[in-house]
Formats: sequence, structure tokens, C-alpha cells
Amino acid sequence: MMNREEVDRALARLGAERDAIEAALLALQDHPGLRLLTGAELTGRTRERWAVAEGGVALLWALFDRYAEALASARAVRSRRTRPTAAELAELGELLSGRAVTVSGGRLPEAAGQLGSPARLVERVTLAELLERMNGWYAVVVEVVSAVDAVWSALPARIDLLLAELGRVQMLALSVGVRPGSHPLADELAELADRLTALRSEVVADPLALWRPARVPAQAGRGSEAAAWSSPPAPSTPAATTGWAAPWTTSGSSWRGCCGCATSPTSASSRSPTCSSAPT
Repeated sequence: MMNREEVDRALARLGAERDAIEAALLALQDHPGLRLLTGAELTGRTRERWAVAEGGVALLWALFDRYAEALASARAVRSRRTRPTAAELAELGELLSGRAVTVSGGRLPEAAGQLGSPARLVERVTLAELLERMNGWYAVVVEVVSAVDAVWSALPARIDLLLAELGRVQMLALSVGVRPGSHPLADELAELADRLTALRSEVVADPLALWRPARVPAQAGRGSEAAAWSSPPAPSTPAATTGWAAPWTTSGSSWRGCCGCATSPTSASSRSPTCSSAPT
């Protein structure tokens, strides 16, 4: 049985974890990659990965709500009196370390590492297991949105520059009589333009088909904290206790969205993206 001091330390730690988790999820909700993916017309590998990650975002918020509710229940028991009774300490021990949290998996598997397994509809878990589950799903979502954002932020604009330069070359060729169908060089320029246009369409519809991560993906079975917070380079803040830290913060008190809009994630009501503008 936990004593009063152990209970108070556990409640303080869990409270800090809850605040860090909420900050990370709000920052994730405002991440440019997530905003761009929401409502985008996708194909291939990106559509498959996003179908899993999109469900993971909703599941993360549902799991966070259960975590916060369990913590609130424990705080309510602790607040009854300055020196809790033995029965209250036993109840607090069960709430803080026992399988006292009921979660529903719905259509999604209970852990990110079990994507091929059937989901359990209802399950009782500990707060530590719940945190591990959130870490696993967070890693899945972060990897998808960060990779898509990296590709969409770089390639379409660069391809547009190449197409613009190629257009100028074609105009110069026309000015000296080098025309498609009558000169092989003009035919090669037209073919190159077609290939670049097709590549741009592929980048927009299936960016993950062109993504080559510079790191080895987290392996199943690794520690949840180590797996959850390794993502492609992005501004980050250190984790407070468990690794839950907002990985895409900017200076000041607001996060900058893909369209330059600023939102202040001060409450869980900011869970829905307010702008979305995928490359076209």
C-alpha cells in the first residue's frame, strides 16, 4: 500500500505528465503536416499510412481524456482530508497503479505496434500502460505528418522552379526555330516538361512514396518513451517527465499554422484544425 507521501508524489508527477501530454497533443493538432493532410486527396502509400494515423489522432484524444479523468478521480479522493485513511490510501493505490482505467479500442488496435491485430472493445489498464499506448500512437502519427510536411514543403516549389526555367529554355528554343516535332532537342525538352509535371502530381498525391527517412524507424518492443519522441528534425522542447513535449513549438505563446494563421492552444477545445491548404 502506498503511504501519504508516495501518493502525493505520484499525483504531482501524473499532473505534470497530464499537462505535458495535452500541450504535445495541441501542438500536434496545429502541426502544418496534419493540417495539410486533413481533407487532402491522397493515393498509394500516403493514403494507407494516413488512414491509420488519422484514426490515431482521434484515439490519442480519447485516451488522453481517460487519463485526465482517472487523475481527476484520484485527486478527488486525496482532497477529502489532509491525512487519508487506510481505506483511502488503498483506493488511491488502486487508482494510481492498478488497472483502474477503462478504455475502449473501437475499430482501432489497442497499441500502435499491433496494427494487424483485432481491437478489444473494452479493456482495463493502468495509467502507466495508458501512457505507453499514447506514446506508441503518438510516434505513428508524428512520423506520418512530419514526413508529409517535409516532402510537401520542399518538392512542389522546387519542381515549379524547374518547370519555370524549362519554360524559358523552350521559349528561347522556339525563337531560333527549334520546334517540337521538327527538332529532337525540342522533343526532349517537351518530354522533360511532361516528366516534371507528372512528378509534381505524384508528390502532391503520394508524398510518402518519395520519402526516404534519414533514421531507422523505431522497432516494436523498444521503450515507449524512446520510440515516441524520435521524429524528423523540428524545433523541440525538452520533456518534462515522460518525454511528452511539444515538438513543434515556435517563439511566443502561439503556434504558427500552414497558412500563417496563429492559434493559441490554451484548452482542449482547440482540437480541430482551422485551416488546410495542401499543395495543388
